[in-house]
Amino acid sequence: MTRTMSWQRFVTWHGSICAIPRSGTRNLPQQRPRRLCCTNFGRCWGMHHNAHCVMAAMCSGMRTRVENPERELSKPMQLHVLGGASGVGATCHLIHLAGRTLLVDAGVRVDSPDRLPDLASLDGVSLDAMLVTHAHADHIGALPLVAARHPATPIYASPATIRLMEVMLGDAVRVMAKRAADELELPLYDEALVAQVLRQLRPLCEGAQTLPELPGIVVHAARAGHIAGALSLGFDAADGRLVISGDVSATPQRTILGAALPAPRRPDLMVLESTYGARMHPNRALEERKLAEAVATVIARGGHCLIPAFALGRAQEVILILRAAQRDGMIPPFPIAVDGLVRAVCGAYVAFPDALAPSLRRYILNGGRAFFSSMIKPVDSPTMRERVLTGPPCAIISSSGMLTGGPSVWYAERITSDPNAAIFFSGYVDEEAPGRRLLDLADAPPHERRLRLNEQELPVACEVGRYSLSAHADGDELAAMVRALQPKTVALVHGDPEARAALAARLHSMTEVVIPQDGQVLSIAPSKGGGRRVAVPPPPPVAPLAAVAVAGELPDAAGLERLWQALRDGTGVQVFSLRELARAWSGEAGSGEAGRRGGEDAGEAEGTTVEEVLAQLLNEGSPFFAPLPHAPGLWRLPTPAEVRRAQAAGSGRRGPRPNTTAILATVDRILGDPPDLYQRSVDPEIGTVTLRYFFPDVAAERDAALLAQLQAELGAPVEVWPQPHQGQLAALALALLPAGLTPERAPAIFHEAQRLEVRCTGDADATTLAAVAETFAARSGWELRIHTPSSATPAPAPKEEFFNPPQGTKPSELNVALTTARTWFPPEAGCYKASADQAKRTVTLRFHFPEVAHTHYADSLRELAAQIGWRIGIWPQAHQEALLRAAREALPAEVALQGNPAIHAATREVAVRLTASGEADALTAAAQTFRERTGWQLRVKEQT
Repeated sequence: MTRTMSWQRFVTWHGSICAIPRSGTRNLPQQRPRRLCCTNFGRCWGMHHNAHCVMAAMCSGMRTRVENPERELSKPMQLHVLGGASGVGATCHLIHLAGRTLLVDAGVRVDSPDRLPDLASLDGVSLDAMLVTHAHADHIGALPLVAARHPATPIYASPATIRLMEVMLGDAVRVMAKRAADELELPLYDEALVAQVLRQLRPLCEGAQTLPELPGIVVHAARAGHIAGALSLGFDAADGRLVISGDVSATPQRTILGAALPAPRRPDLMVLESTYGARMHPNRALEERKLAEAVATVIARGGHCLIPAFALGRAQEVILILRAAQRDGMIPPFPIAVDGLVRAVCGAYVAFPDALAPSLRRYILNGGRAFFSSMIKPVDSPTMRERVLTGPPCAIISSSGMLTGGPSVWYAERITSDPNAAIFFSGYVDEEAPGRRLLDLADAPPHERRLRLNEQELPVACEVGRYSLSAHADGDELAAMVRALQPKTVALVHGDPEARAALAARLHSMTEVVIPQDGQVLSIAPSKGGGRRVAVPPPPPVAPLAAVAVAGELPDAAGLERLWQALRDGTGVQVFSLRELARAWSGEAGSGEAGRRGGEDAGEAEGTTVEEVLAQLLNEGSPFFAPLPHAPGLWRLPTPAEVRRAQAAGSGRRGPRPNTTAILATVDRILGDPPDLYQRSVDPEIGTVTLRYFFPDVAAERDAALLAQLQAELGAPVEVWPQPHQGQLAALALALLPAGLTPERAPAIFHEAQRLEVRCTGDADATTLAAVAETFAARSGWELRIHTPSSATPAPAPKEEFFNPPQGTKPSELNVALTTARTWFPPEAGCYKASADQAKRTVTLRFHFPEVAHTHYADSLRELAAQIGWRIGIWPQAHQEALLRAAREALPAEVALQGNPAIHAATREVAVRLTASGEADALTAAAQTFRERTGWQLRVKEQT
């Protein structure tokens, strides 16, 4: 059988194997020359046409066709959506433009049985170029499979994306190899195919440019925000203009700037992501502050805080958020452990400072360590991972972000049962991910809080929370982008049905909107009235919709299911107004006078319209109709899978979301405008009101009656945020200082003890200092200690503290008691010795830093006493070598000490002298770190 091929492909092949000029052909990359029998173009074409050329053997298995080159060039611009239209994952767009064929992205669906886009549609397709928007797996995960079929096709991406692809694809190979060994799952590709991809990569710079493989096409690349190196792509050719947004984020982040407006303006088609098309993001600065304060609260109560984060982008943001909050004194210093793929990505980020935000770029170029420090350490071994959980409380930032794999699952398995611990999510969590199931348990009754991870069911006692640090634009920001770019048609992709339907409703008045499905082809062709328009394949013919109800029947809960069954097409993006639903129920007159039910059979329903009954039913909540966010009066038909999830959830929120504007108006009416109330917020899902006061203990007592009235009127919980405003605490303390006292540095804040300490020069009498402390306590609810040179009297000798077993507890045998105590408090917990006094039935534990141990381990020490039936004592003296080591570790690495630190046991201080001046902020942070770790003061004297 004769095999045929396209004119363009034949010319390309011939030019690569024959030493003749390729005048008038595409400027494709040269392939390795081969010596074959053909020596001239005519002979070779004839031989190929008669199936006598070696080419026939080379083309075995390829589905190609003969095409006239003029027909190839006259083919209209087309966009073939191979994946990523109706959900997040497997993004892949095949584009035909100006006679060229290119592919934008080729991703996978993470942890889904249907992982790949429709790569079969690439059979027989000759790709001129491939382009990548950014390095997330849902945009690059399938690229090695495509590159294997097209080894000579260049792949263009930003320089930052190229570096990140090395990390991400390398990790993907390691993960697939592990799954192959553990679960016998067949890997998609191996290291050789990844190496092939990396060889084909070419840098793509921002701005307008032409690529040698795409003559006649101007390629525009614009910063997309989202993550480092992310681009929006535009294509401008004689037969059409196209913009592909990629994943975009308009809001500047700590690591990168926000998105720039893509080009070209007024494209014929804009392919727009819609991940958060149904949402409006809260203020990012407030969310960052809330996250930092919440983590600090968990650490203060002695728990570990796990933050599962996407390794690329989100994890770096969280690290910088916590680091900045500690640096600025918003929260106290505490250790931060960085685990999983996050470590490698952090290392990659410093290799492309030009792709980062200006302040971060300057910091890196000046030699700063952006993501690691003495308090932020990478976890590089399983042993170290164990030490993280057995050591002091800390924050843990680890991949994966949805608990679908990686070390975050390992940590979650071990801390979910700890009521002092917490797991905080910071962005998108897929409906089917374990992270989503955990979030759903946050408000569940205790007996229902059980999570299945890695084939084991775990009790959930830890705190669970979510903070919006999204790297995707919300509905308002996406609409603003469309308004500025003015596309003729927008195709919404990369979003769930609710997001796409809500964004479509928002854009309806601006432009034509299409909602393609995976596998659909959008063509841009000349329109009859001039210009160009997008042609969408017509939907299959649908029979005229008959009335759902019998004559005179009003809808009920069962009727809503019948209505959903009659209207749905399974896409989940259909939207209807109340009037349209009423007409579908009983015909065109369903919402008017003819839709009224009267007469003797109507009873109390006389005069009620179908529309009114439907409105009441829908507002009560139904799994078959979902209110469209930010579009009152519009209702979406969920997919069958969404309906099943809603029915299984049962007790979840239904009906319209809480009216946050009305709730805040009620808060203002009842509470007024108290000067110490600095933030009011409303949970958009359940309506819970959170009030943040400068000094919450005092405010909660003062406003108790008003808060009770507010909760009764709203019918929703009203919570007072328990943490005081640290800036106001410090400001109040400094404002109350008596004349003659000057603070040496910023006040030190001890959260667990609810105490603030200020060290001053100058002098004041004891009576004045006591009066100031009393005023401070009355206004803030906290204790204030002022240290002056004259008040630095010897501290009272520390006494051994004891934890007694419950009366009547039978004591264990001596060796059992000691072994149990050493097991509970190993060296990793800071306990370097355990001894026993059998006569007094006392086990004494010696910790490096006894004050801190007493605070952190009080509950565990009581439990140990009850377990072994012995009294537990803590040796009161700190370990001197540990104190000296802690002082050296707390100080910045760049400072040098003059001599050894000096220990002043009387005042519980360690004094160090520097050979040169250090940065004041860094030294203040070092002193704070030392206090939190040891319970002692660190006094720094600089060389004069």
